[in-house]
Amino acid sequence: MTFLPYWDRHVDIDMDSWAPYGVDFFPVSVNALHSEILHRIATRAFQLDSEFLCLRSLKSGQIGPLMRGGLLDPERAGVDLGFLMVFGYSKAMEALAHLVAEASRGLRAGLTLCGFWDRSILVDESKVIALASENPLFDEETFFALFGEALEKACEGTSNVAYFAERFGYRRFAIAYDTDDVTDLRIAQTLFDFELDETRRIVGPAPELSFPPLMS
Repeated sequence: MTFLPYWDRHVDIDMDSWAPYGVDFFPVSVNALHSEILHRIATRAFQLDSEFLCLRSLKSGQIGPLMRGGLLDPERAGVDLGFLMVFGYSKAMEALAHLVAEASRGLRAGLTLCGFWDRSILVDESKVIALASENPLFDEETFFALFGEALEKACEGTSNVAYFAERFGYRRFAIAYDTDDVTDLRIAQTLFDFELDETRRIVGPAPELSFPPLMS
């Protein structure tokens, strides 16, 4: 069952060329340099078969395991309005994000495709969960407390994957869609490409969320 709609655009993450992507050491503890609550969120995300990828907001700046350049050198990060938080996709995280977004005023959650870029090179693409608000005064502290509490409850009885990720390095790989069967993906894409404009006009487009304009 799908809990979240799709955003009407993709998101991109620009990585620093010196930061490894395929094998990432300390993908959790790096967030503790920002705050303890983000450290706990990153830890629990692993336990839901997801990963905290990045946070971008006016108040917090840029943070996350793929944004260490902005963390170590704040002058490199521009001023960003609104709030954007991105997680790797899992069904458990999708269900949780849906509940938390429903309980958070001014916040919306949806699914989209995320491209990971090293300068002008596309390193990977992955299906992600993006929580966004166009309000530059979005109450992050209240949201983090709510999200952290929900994660704690959802992770009861699960294994501590984050421990092994920290100790041995997180071997990051992406499954861009709900299946990794390449043949099925190609067939589905071919059929989609054959869809006629007239069909779209009658049936209508797939339900999508309009991405907050201030995050463009």
